[in-house]
Parts: sequence; C-alpha cells; structure tokens
Amino acid sequence: MPKQIMEAYGVEHPAPHRGKVSDALLFSALLAAPLAWAAQLLLNYALAANACFPREAPKGAPGPGWEWLEPGLLTINLTALAVAFAATLVAAAMWRRTSEEAHGGHDRLIDVGHGRTRFFAIWGVWSGVWFIIQILFGTIAAIGAPGCGS
Repeated sequence: MPKQIMEAYGVEHPAPHRGKVSDALLFSALLAAPLAWAAQLLLNYALAANACFPREAPKGAPGPGWEWLEPGLLTINLTALAVAFAATLVAAAMWRRTSEEAHGGHDRLIDVGHGRTRFFAIWGVWSGVWFIIQILFGTIAAIGAPGCGS
C-alpha cells in the first residue's frame, strides 16, 4: 500500500538503492566496530583487573595461573582489530555499491531525505576508522604498559 501511495503522488523512494545492500549486513557493518571496541575494553579490563587486583591489596605481578594473561590480552586486541577492519571494508564496499543512490550534494540530500542506504554505509566506514584507531591505542597500551603497573 505505501508503495502505491508514493507512486500515485509521483514521489520516489528516499533510498532507491536499498535493494543492493541487505539491511542486516548494513547494520552489522555499522555496529561491528563499536561492539568490537567495547568487547576489547571490557574483556581487557576485567582480566587485567582480576589478575592484578583480586582483593583489597594490589599485586606487583599476576600470580601463578595467569601466565596466559599477556598473550590472551594480545589475542583479544588483535581479534577486535580484525573485526573492526573487516566491518570497515564491508561498509566501504556497500558505500561504493550505493554511492550513486541520489543526485546532488549533501546539503540538498539532507533537505529532501534521500540517500539513506548510502548514509548508513558511509557512517559504517567512518565509525570503523575511528574505532580501529581506538582499538590500536588500547593495543599499544596493553603491550607497552608493564603488567600490574610494576
């Protein structure tokens, strides 16, 4: 019914290339990098805090049984980086596929509300780039900082 109404008034759909990209893939690419960063941050903090500060007094170094901590943190960081990088590449591919979705500059498109698919794809690219940078900073900190602050 809505499609018929739009056609009756001669109005084009605001996202004419929406069929070129699946919604699930579009929003996965948009959200994967921030979720990878959140997982990296939370897992690193939980593991490092438990190894170095398990009770009321901090330890100088992780105790026995925590030998896997540094390689584990590095694995978490590299996995988060890989997920964010892959999501950014997928978002870039979707943006290329829908880059001609609407004619005109961004000022005109904002006023008329066109290019929705292209908008989400480019935000997937930019958020991916920024979260890759954030994950890299967390990785450098995890590698460069001494264990348990000693």
